[in-house]
Amino acid sequence: MCGIAGIFALDARPIPEGALAPMNAAMIHRGPDEEGFFCDGVAGLAMRRLSIIGLGNGRQPIFNEDGSIAIVMNGEIYNYRDLKAQLERQGHTFKTGSDVEVAVHLYEERGPDFVNELRGMFAYALYDSRRRSLFLGRDRAGKKPLYYAVHNGRLVFASEIKALHASGLLAKELDPHALESYLAQGFVVGERTLFAHVRKLAAGCMLKATRAGIEVERYWDLPMPQATVVRFEDAAVRVRELLEEAVRIRLMSEVPLGAFLSGGVDSSAVVSIMSRQLGTPVETFAVGFDHPEFDELVYARTAAALYGTHHHELVIRGCSPELLREINWYHDEPAADPATVPTFCLARFSRQHVTVALTGEGGDELFAGYRHYRLHRRLAQLERRVPGVPAFASLLAQLEPHAAGLGPRRLWKGVWIANLPPAERPRGLVSVFTDAEIERLVAREFRHRNGNGYHAAEFRRLQERARDVDCVAQSMYVDAKSQLADQLLMKVDKATMAASLEARCPFLDQRLIEYVAALPTEMKISDTGAKLLLRQALRGLVPDALLDRPKHGFEVPIRRWLLADLAPLVTQLLVTPGAPVHRYLDPQFVQTCWKRLQERDDHQLARQLWTLLNFAVWHDQHWPETTGTTTHVGASPDR
Repeated sequence: MCGIAGIFALDARPIPEGALAPMNAAMIHRGPDEEGFFCDGVAGLAMRRLSIIGLGNGRQPIFNEDGSIAIVMNGEIYNYRDLKAQLERQGHTFKTGSDVEVAVHLYEERGPDFVNELRGMFAYALYDSRRRSLFLGRDRAGKKPLYYAVHNGRLVFASEIKALHASGLLAKELDPHALESYLAQGFVVGERTLFAHVRKLAAGCMLKATRAGIEVERYWDLPMPQATVVRFEDAAVRVRELLEEAVRIRLMSEVPLGAFLSGGVDSSAVVSIMSRQLGTPVETFAVGFDHPEFDELVYARTAAALYGTHHHELVIRGCSPELLREINWYHDEPAADPATVPTFCLARFSRQHVTVALTGEGGDELFAGYRHYRLHRRLAQLERRVPGVPAFASLLAQLEPHAAGLGPRRLWKGVWIANLPPAERPRGLVSVFTDAEIERLVAREFRHRNGNGYHAAEFRRLQERARDVDCVAQSMYVDAKSQLADQLLMKVDKATMAASLEARCPFLDQRLIEYVAALPTEMKISDTGAKLLLRQALRGLVPDALLDRPKHGFEVPIRRWLLADLAPLVTQLLVTPGAPVHRYLDPQFVQTCWKRLQERDDHQLARQLWTLLNFAVWHDQHWPETTGTTTHVGASPDR
């Protein structure tokens, strides 16, 4: 586990070697144990290492036998022992105990397609000096991040955006296309980021860079549901086998290891399997709040007692402006997911005891656990029975600008979702602001530069890939490729890496994903319940009382925080006339939202203000003294 960075010359000029050290220093939290560098004028590689495997001799970059191929990698390769044995039989010599070294020799055997042999979580940069080629790659689910920019004849890349800027080679400019996406979803979907020249390498993709330019291709995609003759009970048995194996291989570690435990189905399943396989008490960590209506520590406590773990609890008593600023700095983009706060705090708390923590991330996306999947299903069923629903929703939607202050925001959001074409509902179900709200929210003078539907186009692109499956399967695919990869997994990576803690996600194991995703949707969700297949697989492993407990989403008391500890920050950065973000956001709209939040307990409205505040905090960190509208608003990147 580490942070990686580097520069590659796309033209004949040598790269600035002096930029590598500042890039590496910007990510010291990702790898406090050691650092490494390589530069030959064409390519420069840098890494920060958090030692997990091969503690004594795993320094990167790692080279092949003759030194012509170099690699830096962030993550873990869980099948490296099998790959190493295979490569040794083919005559390769290993110099380290690191899992990363197998990738170098696999490249010698397979070329760029070596990535298909890797089972794990990873982001890598491999440089072939003989071919003057650089290869970047990211794992299938998107557990590890990788950002890049092309500027002035150079490709610059890193695990975090702050490292790109630390190179001194890029100007910070806000991307208007990405701003719309952020306001709509609370994160930027697709390859863009809120920085105009910075792109994300998408999950399951590779990038090849040569003097001829760069090419990006997808090497893996999520399977679609297929017709099958397998019985439900047999599928459940196989799911349990695959999950047990996924947990087992993630216990590979030379440092202390534990687990996040919420008391829900997913994390309880992981801890139960860990307890059986380790044979010793698991170190478990749970987070709660000092407000009873939000606190669920009792469920984690019950699961911990059941499995005999060494249990540790953290109670969050508020969110200070300083904490919110710190989270946004580590996150690189606005941390609009409210769960980022408890995740960040829990990671820092856990790091006092362990260096690796297993989590339950991915269970809802893989097994159809979210409420909005059932809502999407019911809405489709309703439309088949009552053809006039879309027309009625369209009529109500026209009233929203005049009556938005009446009733909760969730009501109007529901009307907007029903008014959307069925193929666009997945983005509506997880949205923060509706299209009509964004039209009013984005400042008039900035609107002509606005992205003109970038986020909707990105969702349509994802939906097109899943056009031949049912509406729930399509929604699950879109979520996996957008919300999971671009928000939830980035939240976990940035929060844990800020604490120098490695997070591992058994539910996102390649073999488990490929098996479950290909099964019919009816095995996962019905009119009466969700996660049907997973619950069946866990019978006897997790208590029925826990399995059958209705799902309760993890909620964070953001309205309380906004009205208490964070109120001065809201006033300073959002509400005060002339606030810098008013060059993008209509001040009257923002002030109206703030007034309504003070008057009513409205979850959707609180989420909207939280999204705006994190944008304002992020903006203040990167442009604290800017004036005018043209100095930091970007257009298309230099590609």
